[in-house]
Amino acid sequence: MLTDLHLQKYLDGELSEADEKELEAQLEKNPELMARLEALENQSQVLGQHAWQRFRKARHARKGSRTRYTTMLPALLFLIVVLMVANHWFAKPGENSTFTMSSGTGNSVELLYDSPAGWRYLDKDYGAGDSLTISVRDAGRYHVAVAAVYGEGPEAEVVVSWPDAAERSYDQKSAKPVFRAGSLASPGAAPSQIVVFYDDAPLPELPASRVLELVSTRGNERGGLDFRYQIFSAGR
Repeated sequence: MLTDLHLQKYLDGELSEADEKELEAQLEKNPELMARLEALENQSQVLGQHAWQRFRKARHARKGSRTRYTTMLPALLFLIVVLMVANHWFAKPGENSTFTMSSGTGNSVELLYDSPAGWRYLDKDYGAGDSLTISVRDAGRYHVAVAAVYGEGPEAEVVVSWPDAAERSYDQKSAKPVFRAGSLASPGAAPSQIVVFYDDAPLPELPASRVLELVSTRGNERGGLDFRYQIFSAGR
């Protein structure tokens, strides 16, 4: 005699194709068996089901929940990681940064810092003690100097973090310098601006007053310049 469990498996589609055909043949010949099947199918309320039915339904529900969590949660975490990586590595320089290029006369040289995840554009995780380097973005070869500005106004401190030298120039393939922007007056403080100067010829001397002039005027000084520069300002 067929049990209600066997009939329920038929309703749930858990029987093999051969077993289904065999059961359907019996249903055609046995009205009592058909009535039992219809009664099981009509038991839509959990309270009207037998204990074994409630157990099987709860077990399937738990299995479905585990399946959803074990498949959807890793996929969601993977998507978050992909979006974070894409945001940092594929966005244009400055778009995703705490430091943004606020002004300047060129865009051929980019600043990177040594984060725990590798060299990346300046962002909120950049700290005063982190190493910096440069990245040449076009096919040129440049002399490069980097100055960090601490504070605001004419009393701000200027530290030349990487000076130019007549024998040093950089292109995309050459080894790049590694240096730090450090304040002499306030060790451990983060700069308010970092200025990158570059040209295809050796750079002129850049005293603190000249650097502050460029920062304060945002490049609106009178007369032409013999070099190019970019000002990266910390977000407020």
